[in-house]
Amino acid sequence: MIKNLSEYFLEEQEYYLKEIEYKKIDENLDDGVECTLNCIDNINVEVIADKQTIVTVTRTLKFDPQNIFLLKVAFGAVLKFDRQKVKEHDWNNMNMAAEFKENGAFVLNNLMSRISLQIAQITSSYGQVPLILPPAIAQGTQK
Repeated sequence: MIKNLSEYFLEEQEYYLKEIEYKKIDENLDDGVECTLNCIDNINVEVIADKQTIVTVTRTLKFDPQNIFLLKVAFGAVLKFDRQKVKEHDWNNMNMAAEFKENGAFVLNNLMSRISLQIAQITSSYGQVPLILPPAIAQGTQK
């Protein structure tokens, strides 16, 4: 693992909304049936020719059994490599998602804050108390 991962990228970072998917589900469940909210985070990292890296974090919220809503929010960040340090590692043969999960707080904190805000905004729009989740990667994240 690269402990000082942020040092391999320039300070300028570009953040963008990649995708929002919201589906209201009108399933009538029997009284007394408990629903569990599942929060699934996915980190995807694409290295582009030793010039830049695109980090995408997707958070999916769904209920089990399927009910109420299905929500998916994805934000991305474009990070440009520092040309003086980029050749120190073979970026294409590394598990970059795992690297960012362990040492990528410099970019993941920003992405997760944006995702959490969007989820709160969207879930408040159907007249209930907004679902406010901590801006942190969930344990058991898919990479």
